[in-house]
Amino acid sequence: MAPNSDILSLSTATHDDSLQKLVDVATKRWISMDDLFDQADVDQSGDVSKEEMKILLKQVHLTDAVNFDMIWSSLDEDKSGEVTRKEWHDCFSQIAPSKITAPYQGVSWNITPSYRDDVPGGLVALVAHNKMKPQMARFVELNVEFFKHCRIITTGSTGKTLEDKLGLHVYKKVASGPLGGDQEIGALVTQGLVSAILFFKDPLSAHQHAADIEALTRICDVHNVPYATNSASGKCLVTAMASMGLDFANDYDESDTVKEYKAEQQMVIQKVSQTD
Repeated sequence: MAPNSDILSLSTATHDDSLQKLVDVATKRWISMDDLFDQADVDQSGDVSKEEMKILLKQVHLTDAVNFDMIWSSLDEDKSGEVTRKEWHDCFSQIAPSKITAPYQGVSWNITPSYRDDVPGGLVALVAHNKMKPQMARFVELNVEFFKHCRIITTGSTGKTLEDKLGLHVYKKVASGPLGGDQEIGALVTQGLVSAILFFKDPLSAHQHAADIEALTRICDVHNVPYATNSASGKCLVTAMASMGLDFANDYDESDTVKEYKAEQQMVIQKVSQTD
């Protein structure tokens, strides 16, 4: 008897849809399929087991959205019970990402920051000039699943908007920029309490507190604190924090210029101390 072509067509469509969803999740998180393989390979054996694959689907919130048996059947080509990197690559290399118009809409970030009560650090600053506040609000709304786990610091008016409209908890509110809010955040950067700053700057308007804005970005460079100034760079920063943690920048040493300055200052102090 000839196979039922309608059944085969339906099976293939469901199979492809499940694989497509996994490819699209990787695309939305801005990671390659090779990176996704490494994430799945929990024991770093070089192969992905069935259990590891189930864990990965749970992490990216696809457990109930895909057909696991169909995905596994496609990946485990030699039916060995393990998926090699070559099998993984051969399977996904033929699947192009869907067109994504809003990369972060609907994505549930797999991040739950762990904070120490005795160390009030890990602050994520959200700042925006008046004309940029709507854009910042849209950005935060698209990434609300990420920001709801963060200790947010922002100005009073922006903070109230985030609380009322999105239901976010604002950890700390400072004064508006022209009244010293940028300097308040800069002081917290200097104390090592800020993990990142998203400052949606208006590039087409003059600002009476331009010196404060420049000082804030300068102090971020001094203390190696990442900051973003628009939606595009904001996506990159959120992606980095979501995948590597809020303190990912701590993995990098001080810049050579900062080290040189500290050494020079130490020499000045020693010289002054030795002077009668």
